[in-house]
Amino acid sequence: MESTILSSRFDWTGSDKHSFVEWSGLEQDSPKIIHQIPEEIGSGWVQSMLLPLNQVIRWGNVTFRPEVSGRVFPFTKMTEHFKEPVLCFQITKTGRIILSDHNLEQDFIVAPDASLFQHFDYRNSSAKLVADEDLEYFILIIGDSVLNELCGEEYAESLLKRLHLSLMPSASVTKVPLHINALLYTSVSHHLTGNFAKLHTQSKVLDYLCGLYKYYAHGVKEPQSTRNILYILHDIHNDLIHMQGKVPSLDELSKQYGISAKQLSIEFKKKYGKSLFSYFAEVRLNEALAALQKTDTPMKTIARNLGYSHVNHFINAFNRQFGYSPGSLRKLRNDSTIQSKIQRPNNFDYNNCSVDKK
Repeated sequence: MESTILSSRFDWTGSDKHSFVEWSGLEQDSPKIIHQIPEEIGSGWVQSMLLPLNQVIRWGNVTFRPEVSGRVFPFTKMTEHFKEPVLCFQITKTGRIILSDHNLEQDFIVAPDASLFQHFDYRNSSAKLVADEDLEYFILIIGDSVLNELCGEEYAESLLKRLHLSLMPSASVTKVPLHINALLYTSVSHHLTGNFAKLHTQSKVLDYLCGLYKYYAHGVKEPQSTRNILYILHDIHNDLIHMQGKVPSLDELSKQYGISAKQLSIEFKKKYGKSLFSYFAEVRLNEALAALQKTDTPMKTIARNLGYSHVNHFINAFNRQFGYSPGSLRKLRNDSTIQSKIQRPNNFDYNNCSVDKK
């Protein structure tokens, strides 16, 4: 598929050494590119994907060193040419960017509560990093013809008008509800690859566009209906099932998925029968059981991957759930006689990944 983008060039302005990266329209599928940021400031990367419906999404992050907290640094100058006018969405999940639009001679601050929308046929802008928090960002680019085909010309014009983008070039910053932005936050799969990864991202982008249209084109502040909550719970469940390391707090999850911590706690327990943390603790301990039985992965590695801060915490939790230590299981796993006595709990539901203790 040929992209709406003809060419892209990013010049790294934060380093004394002049360097840049260029993409042609055929190179918008790009693996991770390391940001050319001085080591004393931090590090980061950006990645790009051309979606099946001819949209381009980019995502990346910047991690700052503690000693530069609160400072502002030059980041990049962006120049892009397009086949037609495009709608560009720029949002951050964490952190802030100061973006200067040289076409409009205006500066904009992009933050989790301030999304930037631009409508142009030529990008000429530069960005500065605000090092008060690590940065995680997303950029979505959609050609006008693609937007018209997806929404219909009347609805596309209505959306542009509501976003104050009828003129060209134009730009506006507005607060987007978290439950809408969360669709882009979760649009990139960390466990799917190839076309399946693209289909996952494309579906999330379409959901994001539908959410924007409902909210802005109709002027309706969409309530958290039962249907929406079930979708959010499904996304949280799937994302956490495949996540390694510590399970995020309820407050972190509520910010990411656009649902209050209290409502998330209540609704999750209602759907899955136990608290979110009890549920995933049992899921992860059953994963540990399988790893101990079938692999030689070091116990410290298993504990770290499952989010335990110390291997002793993992050992104690494992012992409480199964009645024997992980060390004894590993030592005896090749003994067929003893192994036959060490069973997974017969009330473990593999479809729902939970243990129902009676």
